[in-house]
Amino acid sequence: MDITGAIALIFFFSTVFGLFYLHFTTRHRERMNLIDKGLAPGLHRPMSDHLATLKNGLLLIGLGLGCAAGHLFHTTALPPDSENPLPYFVGMAIFGGLALVLFYAFFGRKQHD
Repeated sequence: MDITGAIALIFFFSTVFGLFYLHFTTRHRERMNLIDKGLAPGLHRPMSDHLATLKNGLLLIGLGLGCAAGHLFHTTALPPDSENPLPYFVGMAIFGGLALVLFYAFFGRKQHD
């Protein structure tokens, strides 16, 4: 393995460790603050959002449609020997964002009412 691969692995695993460490220390601090205020730490847990699965599903459908649209644009508008991945990323960003906007338009307002 060359040195850049080793450095990439080190950075990847240190980032994953850092994110886990940050998550667990923050959760610990929140629980300690709740205990200091006299509240039960188990009551702080928010109820599971029953629409989260629908939102994630719509996002994944939007990403899939964006990938398909990027492939369609790549095969029709770019030269055959082009290896540009930009149409895939742009399509996925546009359709994924559109899926989240549609989710908010249909279900986000109902939660605020």
